[in-house]
Amino acid sequence: MGLTSFDACEDVLDHLKTEARDRVGPWGLSGNDMMFYATDGAARADGAESFAAEDSGAAGPQAPAHSTTNVQEAGVDEPDVAKTDGRLLVTAASGDLRIIDVTGTAPRELGRLELVEGTEQQYADATVFLAGDRVVVLVRQNTMIAYDTAASDYPGGPPSTTAVLLVDISDPAAPVVESRLEVDGNYLDARMVDETVRLVVSSYPTLAFPMTEEDWNRPEEELTERNRAIVEESTIGDWLPSYTFTSGDAEPVTGQLVGCEQLSRPDEFAGYSTLSVLTFDPADGLSADGTVGVLTDGDTVYASQDRLYVATTRWGDPFAPDDRSIRPMPAPGEVTTGIHAFDITGNVPARYLASGEVEGRIIGRYAMSEHEGVLRVATTIDSWTGTTDTSESRLYTLEEGDDELVQLGQVGGLGKGEQIYAVRYFGDTGYVVTFRQVDPLYVLDLSDPAHPAVTGELKITGYSSYLHDGGDDRLIGVGQEASAQGQTVGAQVSLFDVADPSAPAKLDGHVVPNAWSQTEWDPQAFLFWPDTGQVFVPLETMTGPSALVVRLGDDTVTEQGQVTRTEAPREGWTQLRRTIVVGDTLYTVWQDGVQANGLDDLQPRGWLAFG
Repeated sequence: MGLTSFDACEDVLDHLKTEARDRVGPWGLSGNDMMFYATDGAARADGAESFAAEDSGAAGPQAPAHSTTNVQEAGVDEPDVAKTDGRLLVTAASGDLRIIDVTGTAPRELGRLELVEGTEQQYADATVFLAGDRVVVLVRQNTMIAYDTAASDYPGGPPSTTAVLLVDISDPAAPVVESRLEVDGNYLDARMVDETVRLVVSSYPTLAFPMTEEDWNRPEEELTERNRAIVEESTIGDWLPSYTFTSGDAEPVTGQLVGCEQLSRPDEFAGYSTLSVLTFDPADGLSADGTVGVLTDGDTVYASQDRLYVATTRWGDPFAPDDRSIRPMPAPGEVTTGIHAFDITGNVPARYLASGEVEGRIIGRYAMSEHEGVLRVATTIDSWTGTTDTSESRLYTLEEGDDELVQLGQVGGLGKGEQIYAVRYFGDTGYVVTFRQVDPLYVLDLSDPAHPAVTGELKITGYSSYLHDGGDDRLIGVGQEASAQGQTVGAQVSLFDVADPSAPAKLDGHVVPNAWSQTEWDPQAFLFWPDTGQVFVPLETMTGPSALVVRLGDDTVTEQGQVTRTEAPREGWTQLRRTIVVGDTLYTVWQDGVQANGLDDLQPRGWLAFG
């Protein structure tokens, strides 16, 4: 899968029209019907009681030891719903940005910033980076509520925009939006390395194919010809995303997010979407300058310190020239994962490097890992309906060469009849968990990328869907215990001995019956505090949410307790979003407040409600 760059917007438009001409049908562009419709968000600052400048995160005594976001790769920060520097806790869990003092016995709100106005707030999803006395807020906005009678022009579903806010919190009581960047499309993910942020956005064309009530009774051939005319009359602005930048109180400035000369495409057609990578340093302010783009779709982002990869699992060829409204489901061999690589070294704009493809589907970003220039990818090869007796999993190794991600080696036959539930890489070692009735934990030697190999296997009941380094040749797993028949019975924290790669062993496990953990699908919800050997895992049970706290011994997993709310939720239900340690205090961040408990005894110390 090679690369082709564009010299001018005329070339881009000609390419897109040519590809769309034969693919457009009576209902629009098959394989990519979701269209975009943007509305404007807004933000305002709300005052709060004062907090002396010397008490902010930028000055004063040294902050106590504190936890950070549970990230996939060391040195590669990830956006999260809550961050702390040991003095301030910044969270967007409630939909507003809140700055909270965590230097006292109980949490105390200092300042608040409304990120999305009014009823639009329920359709917004916000995460943050904390960079000194600035906060980068990423708001994924679903504009479904902005639909009117013209919404039928966009049959693919609710459109979205991404808003990036740079907020100055040097005075935590009065957070100020320094600048705002709003872009067409949905932000897939972001990373921050050495204070440089890379934001990945996937944007659909704004090209619309209107459908009235009368159109439903018209011949499909007539509708197809009408849609071809819409394609022929389209402009570059109908296909490529735009942005709006506002600095302080200045007038907004709009423009094309990706310059046509900074846009590339794989040699094999990969869709009408634009995958954009934005680069900016919070200390220098927001900017769309230097954005690089690729004409392809994307849904999963992984990054090392110098490479960023965007992957998409494709179920057959969704872009094949075919105007049938119903396509045959793909066979197992037709399910592939396309991967696009970008260079993110230094603080300069990202650079598109190469593209490649592997057979099978990935479970998420943890299926990928880059080490010493080699990308490792674990996939499951099965039918579109799920696992079958013929399904299996594989691990591929790839490297960059001639604008392509070229396969070096592979190892297959993992978990026949099963699917991958967890993957983790540490240096030259990989761990893969598959499950159907029992849980094989595979240990893989990846030291020779051309010949990856399975060195050990452990079969036990249940499964781990998240794996974490426990230190001293220990591996922590979070998932579900199960019966011998594969029936899950409750959330489990497991401890494995992986000192001998040929003979991994389960040392102990703690099960909470009839419970499940958010950690199974959101690794950022997991927290391991090595200083005390404590593991914090959010739980959902029949009686409500809690934070399970266990202590790890050399060979044991022992429950210390479960942290529950001291205040009942106002609306009858709330979600535990994060657990954070600051000094000797455990903070649980909920959808509607923050609670403090003693780290050693788990006793309540205070509750802050989000009003």
